Amino acid sequence: MDTSDLFEKPDGIYALSHSVGPLPKSASYALQTEYLQTWAKQGGDAWPLWLGQIDTFCDAIGQVINAPHHLICPQINLASGFYAFLTAVAKLPTHKHQSTILMHKDAFASMGFVITGLVKTFNIKLHLIQGDPNDIDAWYSAFENHSVLACLVTHVHSNTSVKSNVADICKIAKQFEAFACVDIAQSVGIVPVDVKQWQADAVFGSCVKWLCGGPGAGFMYVKDALLPSLEPDPIGWFSHENPFEFDIENYRAAQDAKRFWGGTPSIAPYVIATASINTLLTLTLPAVVTHNELMKQAIAQALPENRRYAEIKEHCASFGGSLCIPAIDNARAKAKLDQNRVKYDCRGNVFRLSLHIINTQEEALIIGECFIS
Repeated sequence: MDTSDLFEKPDGIYALSHSVGPLPKSASYALQTEYLQTWAKQGGDAWPLWLGQIDTFCDAIGQVINAPHHLICPQINLASGFYAFLTAVAKLPTHKHQSTILMHKDAFASMGFVITGLVKTFNIKLHLIQGDPNDIDAWYSAFENHSVLACLVTHVHSNTSVKSNVADICKIAKQFEAFACVDIAQSVGIVPVDVKQWQADAVFGSCVKWLCGGPGAGFMYVKDALLPSLEPDPIGWFSHENPFEFDIENYRAAQDAKRFWGGTPSIAPYVIATASINTLLTLTLPAVVTHNELMKQAIAQALPENRRYAEIKEHCASFGGSLCIPAIDNARAKAKLDQNRVKYDCRGNVFRLSLHIINTQEEALIIGECFIS
């Protein structure tokens, strides 16, 4: 698929979409026309147009995750949304005896640090699931043996690209009257996400990776039925039902997910992200997903026949958008990747490689051949 007219392509073979997705050309244009020019021409009168851009962003995210826009709230990042949600549910009197947050040990560290910051304030603690992220018995046992307030399921793990069986884990959480939360940072835009099918209580995502939306445009989804009972910390004037009322003695929480919003919002990241998401929606997400699957298969097929690569070669379709490849000879693989100007990163002795809609099968084959000793 030729996307040269749609994306800026970094030099070399770009395989870092798990970190920062490639820049759509539409995003640069939108930043200039929908944000900077509006600011230059209208100054403070630009706020209604800017807030309209936020609504458009929420609508675009809703199309990606199968949720109505009023259940989506912009966030700076995943951790801010997770913090806001936990402070709200931890205060509920109906859950005052539940104090444990469950995650898998391979969850993104930042989400665990949120719990560290809430230990003293809300007397909650973190319990980590060991072993296979899809060991349903392990999850069930943890729910059964701990007073669980909430669990956080990582849809796609950043260190392994292993996908979690989100729906089954959320179902267990419901059995134990715990809140089911999902981290979709490494999946949204490249692995199908359906919050209705999952029946999750809250979902936290970012646009910087596969959605190609740049840093700063995070978001959260909150189940409709929960909203009236949740009073998050912190709040600000954009958490208000009418942000422009300006009555310091009359706070009324927004009736939708924006009660989690807080103070004066950033606008530029969401203008950029909306344009980027709409570029992907124009291409259609199924087409983007299919292209990524073909890229993974091409890498896997080019890997040498070795038991170290057997699972990747046989089950590459079961992973998220990335392939996490342990080299037989790390130094040699690194030298070959560098020689071919591949942009990648490593976690320990594992090479993380992620090919998006801008990449070609030829590039995928070059990457796979870099692991041949």
